[in-house]
Amino acid sequence: MFHWPQTCVPMVVYPNDFVGMMPLEEILGAVDASAGAWSAGSNPCTYLQITVSSSMDETPRATFDGRNNIIFRTTSWCKLTETGACDPMVPPYDPNALALTSVTAGMSSGIIRDVDMEVNGFGPAWADLVTHPELRGTRFHDLQNAVTHEIGHVIGLFHTCYLEPPPLIDNTGQPIPDCASASPDIRATTMFPSADPGDLDKRTLEPDDELGLCEIYPAAQDPMTCMDSGTEDGCSCATAGVRASAAGSMLMLAATLAVLRARRRRHT
Repeated sequence: MFHWPQTCVPMVVYPNDFVGMMPLEEILGAVDASAGAWSAGSNPCTYLQITVSSSMDETPRATFDGRNNIIFRTTSWCKLTETGACDPMVPPYDPNALALTSVTAGMSSGIIRDVDMEVNGFGPAWADLVTHPELRGTRFHDLQNAVTHEIGHVIGLFHTCYLEPPPLIDNTGQPIPDCASASPDIRATTMFPSADPGDLDKRTLEPDDELGLCEIYPAAQDPMTCMDSGTEDGCSCATAGVRASAAGSMLMLAATLAVLRARRRRHT
């Protein structure tokens, strides 16, 4: 399984490109609360601490650089080259995807080495829907709701159901359910890959989400370190965030964009 080898997972959020859509304090508050939802302060069964700092520096691109970044994309929605242009060798991101989290991990160990979360500010409208309840029922998406789901991917979790077969296997050895026929309990989870505009349910974890967190990072096995553990040949998996349907009334998470590659190869 994908997992971090240390107690604390540091992330840096770059809000500069998003302040035209949301106030800075609301952006940072949403990210902080999302990180806190998965951390030990909210879940005594785990040792994991997700720490978030902010930088007003120029927004970096998502790449394997040993830094865990939260990036807001407002001028394009694609894989960027070193020059900042869309990579012509890589298909553009799904224009309806609200977010994309890329995880780089050791192919044999599963140890996570680098994550980058990209939030789509190129098309969707964002807000803090608790602070601005008047925007619920409109086209706005709640930033904390989406980022909380994405941080589940940051710590190594996948979705609690599948959109396209074949299904993955759950912790009991059984295939995970089809999203279309998932039970109410599964549909309520933070890691369920579907959300309506205005949804706030993913801000808080459900028992299934907590089980994944606490079995991978149990409090009794705290490594008590916040240091990096080096690099190794690895693989990178990109998991799309919330995706709008053609009608725009339902937002679905794309579960099919997963690319494994040897770290020694160039990213394609």
